[in-house]
Amino acid sequence: MLKQIRRIIKLADKYKGKIRIAYLFSFLNSFFTYFPYMMSLFVIKELFQKTMNYRKVWMIGGILILCLLGQILFRYLADRFQSTAGYEVFAALRIRLGDRLKKLPMGFFSDGNIGKISTVLSNDMQYVESNCMNMIADFAADAGSQALTLIFMIFLHPYLGALTLFITLLIIVAGNICMKNEQKEADNMQQVNEELSEHVLEYIEGMSVIKSYNMLDSESNQLDKAFIDTKDKCIDLEKKVTPGLRIIESINIIGIAALVVLGLFLYKGGEIDLFKTLGISVFSFGVFRPVRNLYLQVTRIAVMNSSLNRMEELFNLELLNEADSEKIPEKCPDGVPEIEYRNVTFSYEEEAVLKNVSFKIPQKTMAALIGPSGGGKSTIANLLTRFWDIKEGSILIRGCDIRNVPLNNLMDKISVVFQRVYLFKDTIYNNVRMGKPSATREEVLECLKKARCMDFIEKLPFGIDTVIGEGGASLSGGEAQRISIARCILKDSPIIILDEATASVDADNEAYIQQAIDELCKGKTLLVIAHRLNTIKNADTVYKVEDGIISLS
Repeated sequence: MLKQIRRIIKLADKYKGKIRIAYLFSFLNSFFTYFPYMMSLFVIKELFQKTMNYRKVWMIGGILILCLLGQILFRYLADRFQSTAGYEVFAALRIRLGDRLKKLPMGFFSDGNIGKISTVLSNDMQYVESNCMNMIADFAADAGSQALTLIFMIFLHPYLGALTLFITLLIIVAGNICMKNEQKEADNMQQVNEELSEHVLEYIEGMSVIKSYNMLDSESNQLDKAFIDTKDKCIDLEKKVTPGLRIIESINIIGIAALVVLGLFLYKGGEIDLFKTLGISVFSFGVFRPVRNLYLQVTRIAVMNSSLNRMEELFNLELLNEADSEKIPEKCPDGVPEIEYRNVTFSYEEEAVLKNVSFKIPQKTMAALIGPSGGGKSTIANLLTRFWDIKEGSILIRGCDIRNVPLNNLMDKISVVFQRVYLFKDTIYNNVRMGKPSATREEVLECLKKARCMDFIEKLPFGIDTVIGEGGASLSGGEAQRISIARCILKDSPIIILDEATASVDADNEAYIQQAIDELCKGKTLLVIAHRLNTIKNADTVYKVEDGIISLS
């Protein structure tokens, strides 16, 4: 239990002070909660001795009101500090995770990890955020309450205190064993949740293919199976934790009975008086409630611990090494090529995809890559943008190794026109302005005109302020492509990577896109992945890439 608390405090970083203050208020809340129980011994004694009077009634009433106000005040303060700290901590963690995701190699996003990211962000973080601060508050309150009850039992008689301590330790040991046994099941359950998330994402993303091939039944069966597996795993978790929880409940009941019996023995032996015996009989039913309540939450704690493990796994992923020892010069030095690959060897797994690749692209020239699919053309382009990092050789822009320059500086120098365009669910204006956030409206309009976008934008209800669907779903492929080119024109980077932007569009759109590309490429250095012969007719150099080997064509 303490291990989980320490992990959360470590995550809290600069907000840990608020959490510690919440500890204090939770402890004070527990004191004012349990003090009336302790005062009941005094009330019983006064009633039996018939010494109760109006002054004492008013005093007892005042103390009870004070305890009630103390509970209200300190519960409010504890909730306020812990809740605000919890939201602030996890807002900061989500931002940190977003920053780290930007610095991960693209390979991470291609290895089936989208479900993991989605589960961590939507399930794990949400679960910990909703439960961790309450758990910390409950821990502080229950620990404080258990300490107060132990002190009170020692006050009644040392033997009662010793028995209370023994039963409390017994519940703690049983609870820790139960938690240890349940942790593996909680890990498995979270893994099943991740797999379910992957199935759902795959089902939604592939809906058009599923429908077109009439695979709704077979794919639905797979998704149904994932839902059933998740249900079965949750039930298994509850089945396996229930015996441990029953043991904790049994120790609690046996402990209460033992306290009552010991109190009676002490009374019969003249060790304690009648009033203390009656107090024990009343108070014993709540003696172990705090520690019992704490360990009846083992399922919540185990799942939260598993969620914390998965969060830390993402935070501990190896990032692209972002050095800051060089910056790409604004102008290409004389005699230095704009782009140079030197003995580059690269593999996604074990087998090399590129083998000792070397070539140069002078400034303001066009180099085209041709060759069969799977030969390594797209990999060469992706390495230039550091979507992955090379292990052998070096890639230079204007004489600077791209591994030694900040990613922001590198990406300022490169624009990419992909075959598959992605536009965000926002206005056309904001989608284009991503290329240069400081751009004026007039600059955005000028780039849209150069990209031959105005013919279809003028037909939209709100022009460039029209909100387009996620991924550009409300536009045709050619229209979305032209908007992405306008974004690149606005960015005005000296290096352009073209992945055959016209390969999958109709003839009318192809003509418009080619005109837009001509505007984009004026005075730029081009690396073109070519699938058609007419694409390379203006190339200064043509390289053939086959089986990871590059050669002049």
